[in-house]
Amino acid sequence: MSLYRLTLAVLIPIILVVCLLSACGGAETTEYAVSEEVQISCTDECAAHGQCGALDDDTRVVLGNDVGPAVSLHNRLFLDGHRVTVLEMSRRELIAARNGAPLIGEATAFPHIFYRVDEAGKTAWVSEWCLARP
Repeated sequence: MSLYRLTLAVLIPIILVVCLLSACGGAETTEYAVSEEVQISCTDECAAHGQCGALDDDTRVVLGNDVGPAVSLHNRLFLDGHRVTVLEMSRRELIAARNGAPLIGEATAFPHIFYRVDEAGKTAWVSEWCLARP
């Protein structure tokens, strides 16, 4: 076997393994487990989707809904940085909207996870965009 063929025989499997590992390990998972302690986080992504904001005194908060997963009509809030416990999760499919009307036919639906969380007896559903690992 020539040196060229031997080099290819060794390098090709190494390159394939590196590519495979890069593809599998490149994306960080944000899925949280039931009973996991997570942190409420008003991230840029959370704010960009209208799921958090600031009170009059500039305290940052994340919005939630005690009835079920929602991206509007929130009725609960959690202080940014506080720790909460995941009680359950709900996978949903979301689609962009304009003035409250879904952009069906104009936008592509995408999967999204909402988590029902608890902080000292206060429970509500919040978006995965607004949670982080402490």
